[in-house]
Amino acid sequence: MKLGVLSDIHGNKVALDAVLAEGASVGVDRWWALGDLVLMGSRPVEVLETLRSLPAIDFVGGNTDRYVVTGAQPLAHPTVDRIVGDVDLIRRYAEVAAGIGWVQGALLDTGLVNWLAELPSEQRLTLSGGERLLGVHASPAWDDGPGINPDSSDDEMAALLGDCDADIVVGGHTHLVTDRRVKGMRVLNPGSVGLPKRGTDASWMVIETDPNGVHVELRRTPFDTEAALRDVHERRHPGAEYLESMLRGTHRFAN
Repeated sequence: MKLGVLSDIHGNKVALDAVLAEGASVGVDRWWALGDLVLMGSRPVEVLETLRSLPAIDFVGGNTDRYVVTGAQPLAHPTVDRIVGDVDLIRRYAEVAAGIGWVQGALLDTGLVNWLAELPSEQRLTLSGGERLLGVHASPAWDDGPGINPDSSDDEMAALLGDCDADIVVGGHTHLVTDRRVKGMRVLNPGSVGLPKRGTDASWMVIETDPNGVHVELRRTPFDTEAALRDVHERRHPGAEYLESMLRGTHRFAN
């Protein structure tokens, strides 16, 4: 079996199509989509329609999927003092709020908001060699928070994963590609399909089992960034400036 693992598509249909085409070319026969499916990109309906049309796919809900369902904002709200000292931060929070409203409007009358509300918090699979695979969005405990990060210490990662009863854990959320071992567990993150954080290619992974064990291939797939950005602007997306900085790789991250 070849399991393709996607996360953090964020409504980017151009990137998703590129990844699915490459997945077909390398023989992926089953997919996991680990959350953050629609916010912030320009094609939330089309992304969900494409994913839901795949013959073999399982889903996990992400924190931004929850924002679309509930209207909630990110967990770590900035303090007044921090806002005063960082004008860009308040603009970012305003863009998130506007983006939530924009996606809610796009999904109106499709029934897809209710579908997002029913997404599970995890997927589990026992591989052919008996290895227990767990798929989550951020961590086994929650869809938000620190998430699986290559820069976290082993102790931080062990605390995040807790007693999750798995041999391999794969999650998204941080947009940071990860393949490491932490206290007996293999810990994976495919990165982001729609909003890559380090680099501008869509990142995802293939997990394959054979008689020799479990093999993980981290993949990066180029996509037509200019086409994605044209669509963002043509659809008058309220987060166009932020999305452009992300897709062009010019956004400044804290880590």
